[in-house]
Amino acid sequence: MKGLLVLAYAVTNLHPGAGRGYGVVDLPVQKDQLGYPIIFSSAFKGPLKALCAGEAVNGSGRINCKEKPECCCLFGSEPEEAESNKGVLNVLDLLLFSVPAPIRNGFVQLTTRYLIERARNIFNVIKDINGYTGTLGNDISLLLDKKGDGEVAEIYNSEIETLNLDGFKILNSLPLFNSKLAVSDDRRLIDRSLIVYTRNRLNLLTKVVNEGGLWSEEYIPMGSIFIGGFVIDESVSNKYCEVTSKVACDSLRFLPYFSKVFNANKISDDVYSLYLNIGGKESIGKGFMKVFVGV
Repeated sequence: MKGLLVLAYAVTNLHPGAGRGYGVVDLPVQKDQLGYPIIFSSAFKGPLKALCAGEAVNGSGRINCKEKPECCCLFGSEPEEAESNKGVLNVLDLLLFSVPAPIRNGFVQLTTRYLIERARNIFNVIKDINGYTGTLGNDISLLLDKKGDGEVAEIYNSEIETLNLDGFKILNSLPLFNSKLAVSDDRRLIDRSLIVYTRNRLNLLTKVVNEGGLWSEEYIPMGSIFIGGFVIDESVSNKYCEVTSKVACDSLRFLPYFSKVFNANKISDDVYSLYLNIGGKESIGKGFMKVFVGV
């Protein structure tokens, strides 16, 4: 097995929905077992498959494997295929690492020790199976190790340790990342950074809200940072993988192939980027992420 690291940045507010909730918010975002936002692998894999397939979609809304065999190699065969084939690309959850939060003289990226250690699990897996880290891995390592000059800042009326980090190559390109990381133990501070929209559905003739047409949606704010990964299983026997099997044994050889399949932009020899829509809502300008993939 080999692996690729993923660092994702919310270009706009995100709504990876969890379905109808029973709390204050009608439509909350996906949460892990401790109540922290997360983008589950299925919500990440779906947009990747759609981007890979492009217009090669059959009448059932599934990938046409004859037109795009590389997609069915990466993600597995579709249900209507006579022979079932597992994909070589295992998609991991996108774990929230930090959210932007206001301070007196600007903003910081706010995280908690739990979010740091949750992300470290993924990072260590990819690092261990590859045996090395590259440009993206070094950036993520700097975040996780949180070594820098510290000061105390007030965030939502709480005094929080804030670190000034440096040495980033990829993260420094992000508009809402300024190398300041605040580390707390209070999940409620993360909750306060989430956004709740109240939406309505109007009758276009009467301009009055339809019955049942008022609801609330929860969003993860733009500027939030996520960490995830892909595990490449070169041992998978898949009839669509004639080309992929030749490069799946090495992460650095697999990256250019990955970039070609997804029409990704080359950032450096070991980092590529692409844009995805996560959770829908693109018609109202929500759900866009910039995704960096590398080692």
